[in-house]
Amino acid sequence: MSILIEKLSNGLTIALEPISAMATTSLSFAIPAGTAGDPEDAAGEGESTLLSELIVRGSGTRDSRAFSEALDTLGCDRSTTVNANHVLVSATMLASRLNASLELIADMVLRPQIDEQHLEPVRQLSLQALHALPDDPQHLVMLRLAKLHFPSPFNRTGYGSEAGLQSLTTEQLRAAWKRRAVAQGSILSIAGAVSPEMTFPKLKELFGSWSGTNEQAKLFGPRIGGSDHYTLASSQTHMAFAFDAPVESDPDAFGFRIAAMILGGEASSRLFTEVREKRGLCYSVGASASTGRDRGVLQIYAGSTPQRAATTSKCIMDELVRFESGVNQLEFNRAKIGFKSRMVMQGESAMARASSITSDLYRIDNARTLAQLTATLEGWTLERVNDVIQRRMSATWRATMSQATVGPDPIAPAM
Repeated sequence: MSILIEKLSNGLTIALEPISAMATTSLSFAIPAGTAGDPEDAAGEGESTLLSELIVRGSGTRDSRAFSEALDTLGCDRSTTVNANHVLVSATMLASRLNASLELIADMVLRPQIDEQHLEPVRQLSLQALHALPDDPQHLVMLRLAKLHFPSPFNRTGYGSEAGLQSLTTEQLRAAWKRRAVAQGSILSIAGAVSPEMTFPKLKELFGSWSGTNEQAKLFGPRIGGSDHYTLASSQTHMAFAFDAPVESDPDAFGFRIAAMILGGEASSRLFTEVREKRGLCYSVGASASTGRDRGVLQIYAGSTPQRAATTSKCIMDELVRFESGVNQLEFNRAKIGFKSRMVMQGESAMARASSITSDLYRIDNARTLAQLTATLEGWTLERVNDVIQRRMSATWRATMSQATVGPDPIAPAM
């Protein structure tokens, strides 16, 4: 089936992908109110984090309990999250409950109560999550890596700052949602058991009068780069490295992701085999590539002991140097099969498809079906991937590295 896309006159983009043999429907709603658009630090950093929690605590004429009960009555499984660019609303329900669920979600987005009685509990939950980050050092090291590698304000953690979370008032948050949660730049994707003939009219009825102009976040300055260490009394050292990657619209993007999988994306990858299996230097190691709209990144994580941390870091860097020489046919074939398997599994999940469509529409202003993605994968050969590796993963590329560590002692910068 094809993906049906329509952009309303108010700037809202709607995409529907009917998938036969599914009984459920999922939606992914991206609203341009992410962390990069928050006020800076004490002025309100954490605004989007609080908003993503508050909008589900009562909307329209329903208070928090009534709103939650209404969604539960429909069997609508929902969640809200936040990233640098968007507040994301996700929901899954039976196909027969889609239109009724959309009415409630429209209330959540267009008419949230953002009630004063809920602000303090939500604030305290957000502060607890911020303070608890050292309890999850693997997550913490990746957040600190992003802080180094991405330019401000796109390097924010999503947890806000203590000063920012403490400063925000109900009035400020209501005004912020009204200003930032606008039709222009919003993307709503629905996949699964969905009827375009019934759903498009409903969406236009619910969201057609939504208005507002999207004010995209602007760069504050270049990335910090370099290395960072967070001292934590622990029997482990967590290390993470970031390198530039192509954006999704770059012709090399797909090949770069194949290369990243061979480097560290599976148990047979170079890093897993050489660093963990052969040398026993760490209990966990891996790499992944993210190809965004405006910037891409390849991230490597490893967890080791303080005594072996420096050796682990050097071994990873040695593998990156060796990787520039290219990969073999067996590695390429294995990665290609892995990609195909993931695509098949994604096709069996309405939520995975809805999220993928929303991501595509934001990154490349188009949405690709699984058949189109599979055809793109089939077009990649060993020679093409090795060409990308040679051009995009050379010594010049390695020089873009940022490095973060969490543990008892810092380790020397890897390069």
